[in-house]
Amino acid sequence: MSEPGPEVMARFVGAENVERGREYLEQLDPELHRYIMDFVYGEVYAGDALDPRTRALCTVAMLATLGQQLQLGVYVRAARRQGASEEEIREVLRQVAVYAGFPNAWNALATMKASLERFEDSDEDDAS
Repeated sequence: MSEPGPEVMARFVGAENVERGREYLEQLDPELHRYIMDFVYGEVYAGDALDPRTRALCTVAMLATLGQQLQLGVYVRAARRQGASEEEIREVLRQVAVYAGFPNAWNALATMKASLERFEDSDEDDAS
């Protein structure tokens, strides 16, 4: 399944954050921007084998495992947008502790807490 990357990105990071994200990525590297929009969002995230909620929770687990706190904050909010509860996200991060270590889970839970506070307050700056 292929779908325009910006439309898929909007479902995950919020429509209000797409243009800011596109500008940020374009400034970092135009080719990387194209890869992310066309392949990541337009192909992978547009796939129909996983529902968007499951895909966002999987992304949360992987980013937490890798210690990628900046992107983790974005995808914690994406998981909430896709209908995941805070308790489901916490459970995913507890699973991270088992397979990726307690420090990664601890850091991820701190990122989750801060990210959800921002999500509840304003839901901005998700695209960076």
